[in-house]
Amino acid sequence: MKQSSRKSTFDIEVDTYTYRPLDRAHDSIRLLRLKPADSSNSPIQPQPIHCSLFHTSLSQAPPYVALSYCWGERGSAQRIYLDNELISVTPNLKHALQRLRPSSGEDLILWVDAICINQSDIPERGIQISNMRNIYKSAESVAVWLGPENRKSSEAIQFARDLAACDEGAASALVRDPARKEYLEALVTLFRRQYWWRIWVIQEVSCGRSCMVYCGADAIAWERLNSVCDIFKKEEEHIRDIFYTKPSFCLTLTRGGPRSLQLSRYSPDLAAPPLLELLLSHKSKKSTDPKDKVYALIGICSSRDTFGAMDYSSSMRDVYTHTARHIISTSGKLDVICVKQRDVKPFNLPSWAPDWTRPFTNSGALVVGLHHREPEFAAAGDSLAQFEFINDGYVLKAAGFVMSTIAVVGMPFKQKVHPRFIEPALHAFYDWWNIFASALPESSSLPAQAAFARAISCGNWMFEDEGVYENKLRAIFELSVSISADEDALPVDTPPGPSLSGSVSSLINENENENEGEEFDDARSDKEQRAVIINASMTMNRRSLFISKTDVVGLCPWNAAVGDVICVLLGCRFPVILRPVKGKYHLVGEAYVDGFMNGEAMALLEQGKYKLEDFEIH
Repeated sequence: MKQSSRKSTFDIEVDTYTYRPLDRAHDSIRLLRLKPADSSNSPIQPQPIHCSLFHTSLSQAPPYVALSYCWGERGSAQRIYLDNELISVTPNLKHALQRLRPSSGEDLILWVDAICINQSDIPERGIQISNMRNIYKSAESVAVWLGPENRKSSEAIQFARDLAACDEGAASALVRDPARKEYLEALVTLFRRQYWWRIWVIQEVSCGRSCMVYCGADAIAWERLNSVCDIFKKEEEHIRDIFYTKPSFCLTLTRGGPRSLQLSRYSPDLAAPPLLELLLSHKSKKSTDPKDKVYALIGICSSRDTFGAMDYSSSMRDVYTHTARHIISTSGKLDVICVKQRDVKPFNLPSWAPDWTRPFTNSGALVVGLHHREPEFAAAGDSLAQFEFINDGYVLKAAGFVMSTIAVVGMPFKQKVHPRFIEPALHAFYDWWNIFASALPESSSLPAQAAFARAISCGNWMFEDEGVYENKLRAIFELSVSISADEDALPVDTPPGPSLSGSVSSLINENENENEGEEFDDARSDKEQRAVIINASMTMNRRSLFISKTDVVGLCPWNAAVGDVICVLLGCRFPVILRPVKGKYHLVGEAYVDGFMNGEAMALLEQGKYKLEDFEIH
């Protein structure tokens, strides 16, 4: 019996079209026959698109092309013929079919998710999407559709072809040629198309045997476009100079487009990456259904065989909690609980289960940078997690110990960081230093400058020479003095040392300078000073300085409070802040605790200073 398909939240409204059920016992899929246009077809008035569906097992499928595209805005529904019935698709899908359909000869066999999957049949959708890795892997090729052409896209692809055809020296000369700047700008526009933000394309392209990129009437092989990105990476310094007033252009050319998919990490010659690493690497990618923020990456992760069924009928709470449980169970680590974005849980998630729909902020930056730090943090040493999931899997019971309790919390710094607007960060720095200098007893043996510098940088500033800490702090401290409303409030124990040349503080104080733009540009010319300020601002953002009852200093989430406990959980590379609530605990987030990021607390546990206990985290 045929199943009627209704309008779904996805790409296609099939009106009265009915799907014949797939044979789920025989790895069955649907393929699309796209009929060629006849000789009267023209770009101005293209003929209606005619296509039909047929069933086949994946193992016996004829050669086919798998379409990788961005669904795009629905806009006005576009009509095509499917088995002689009119159905509605989005404009972008219709444009893709018009571009790919043969001008004559045989039908083109395609796999298109929006049409080949009955989107209103939730069980079928889950089964087919679970099989997408194999569908794209079995395709003869993958057609990447970036969208309709415009003047800039044609220029961009032609310039990419020119660069790909050159040897290294000639390509370098082309990139540096001032007359070619507009072509670089055209490629920036191409690399910023919505396609590159779609999370599904990572799996679709990485699993394909070969890929051809289409943009309107233009086309270029994926390998050639990717080689252009390699050229841009080698020429990054020169591209940065070309776009010195538009630094985001350099980022787009060197890290956007094909590079944003990070496909070199998913080579068949390499071990598949863990799911947490994939989720963190592609945290900014978009999906229509928030469940796909996870499901789109399962097919290329190392634990794909044990994740379980992709169930679109499950609630967001169930999907994201299951994801966190799966990562903990397969890794034996609790690092995933530290991926804390904001203390808002729209899906009623447990505090330890990340919400992958939320934009990432600096809260959680320690774990976000987990795979890019040398050496990696290891607060719990090489221990494995001791855990169980209780209360239907929504409560994490984990073993660990309390190091201390928060006694003092500084002013929270929650504003976005921008090189031209660093004043809020300086206010926070000034407040934090006052708290730090006044809170520690005179008898404290803590090397104040070094500890404070390490804390505000989350350990990124690690130097044997104490003078380096002094210089870095001085760069920020003098600026904070310049924007302080009351310089008399400065602590007596300020960082000593010579003043920075150029009186940087007067340049940053925008409210007191008439030519603020020009003077700030002068300040920016000192790359070392600017780097110090921005580096500190990035780690300080959405954080607060804390001092514990045992005089330990560090950075915690901005919403941590006096009385929260600082804990090390077995199998977690980062200390965490837990809030006691009626005998249970709420996870506030991860923390940088100076002097306890590399297993030092575990040694004290063995000596009997700390006591191992279980924490029930809701």
